[in-house]
Order: sequence, then structure tokens, then C-alpha cells
Amino acid sequence: MKTKLAIILALASTGAYAQLPGEVPAPAPALAGSAPKLYPSEQGAFKALEVAAQVVESRIVQKGCESISFPLEVHTAVDGSGTAVFGIAPNLVNLTVAFKGSKASNGRWYNVTGGGQLNGLTVTNINGVGSFNIGSTIQELSTEWDATSYVTGTPDHFKGTIIKDYWRLAALQPIPSGDGFFDDVGVPASIVIDYGYQQVTKRNYVQAKYWQQSATWRHDGVNAGTWWLKTRVAPAGQTCVIEVKLAGRDNVESYDEIGTIAVKTVDAGVFAAPKNGG
Repeated sequence: MKTKLAIILALASTGAYAQLPGEVPAPAPALAGSAPKLYPSEQGAFKALEVAAQVVESRIVQKGCESISFPLEVHTAVDGSGTAVFGIAPNLVNLTVAFKGSKASNGRWYNVTGGGQLNGLTVTNINGVGSFNIGSTIQELSTEWDATSYVTGTPDHFKGTIIKDYWRLAALQPIPSGDGFFDDVGVPASIVIDYGYQQVTKRNYVQAKYWQQSATWRHDGVNAGTWWLKTRVAPAGQTCVIEVKLAGRDNVESYDEIGTIAVKTVDAGVFAAPKNGG
């Protein structure tokens, strides 16, 4: 996709294309598939995971991209309501997911609230509202929260917005290893992928944009798994990835998975002494 877009933009710069952006194709899954028809339990769990990742994004805004990992677990019931908790005890962030309503012609919407401590970052007033359409091919979420400054100790106001697509692949796919994290590696399974963009703002000014790609599979003949990768694509520079890896049970009755949410980056190494007073 990147190569194709680069070629299109190069041709555009020479006048070969006269109708940009209309000539630039929209992203779409390359593999055959269908609407994923997520269970409400999965929808609620994914809302909680999105908000957890947004909190981690605010930590990255405050401290920079520092490699670190936190335990994470998510539990939702048949209607999508439930809880999530992440962090290193006793400093934890607790989230509550509530199913708020549905319409047969539109979809379902949820509310995520909570707060707590994440490795010295105090997070309060979390309020996320978002929906899935019928068939669960589209998810959107808007969240607001406050996170303390590590420098001043006072709260900064954050906002995050997410828009993503979901797609159930027609062909069974082998369960990935996830660096040895997942069970039943290599077993063909029905897998849902999702992809899309999100952004985070601090004090009403945009700070970063992330691209997400993920794969999830249910507890049915294999143990369930959830693997998300959120890659910071702007501002350009040092690679920064938020990775979620969870495993456990996932069926129509509930979503119960445990694992980690981690920040991964290039190791900057030991800082060199400044030269010439720089």
C-alpha cells in the first residue's frame, strides 16, 4: 500500500494525475471476507482496550516513548458491560464498560469510565463514548480524560478519537505465536482483523496519530487470543508501538482474557555527554 501510494504521489507531482485526491484509493482489506458480527461481549471488551491504549498514549505524550509493559485483563458479560484493569499493583487503572443502548438499524453504543494510577501517572475523569455499526464493520470512539504532568504535578486534559474497520477473513488463518505468547500456534482459525487511525490531543492541540492493525480469534476448539499493534505514524521520527497481547476465553457469553499492554521502541542507549555546550 505504501509503495502504491508513493507511485501515485510521484506521478501526481509530474502532472500524470490531475484529480488528486480522487485518484488515491481508499484502504481496504486485501483478503476475501465478510462482516465480523462481533458478539456484544467482544464489542465491550474492545472499547475497554481502546481506552486503555489511549491512556498509554497520554503517558507517551507526557514522558516520551519509553519501553515498558503493564499487566492487563478484560472481563465483559453477554451485553458487553464489564471491567478492565491494567498497571503494576498497587498502582492500577480501573475501567468500567457499560452497554448504553442499541437500535436494530444502527448498532450498539457503549460508555467507558474510570481512573487510577499508571506507573506514577495519575489518570482521572475518563469518559469514552463510542459505537459499533450493524455487523461490526466500523467502530468509533471519542474519549476525554485528565493525566498529571510529571513535571508540574497538575492535570492536563486529553482527548482521543478512533475510527476503525473490522473484517472476518474468509480463509482460516494460522494462529500466530506472538513471540511465544499465544497457545495453539499454527492451528487454522477464523480470524477477525481490524485496522484504522486514531489521534490524541493535549490541551486541545493534536500530539500524535497512530495506525492500528490487529488479529483476534475466539475460544472454540482453541484458546482465544487478541493481538493489537498501534504504531505511531506522526510525528515522524523514533518508532513507537503500543502492543496488546491477551489470551483466554471469548464466546457469546463473555470475554475473559489476560495479558499485557506494552510500549515498544528503539533503544536509545546511553545518552552521550553534550558537546560545545549543546
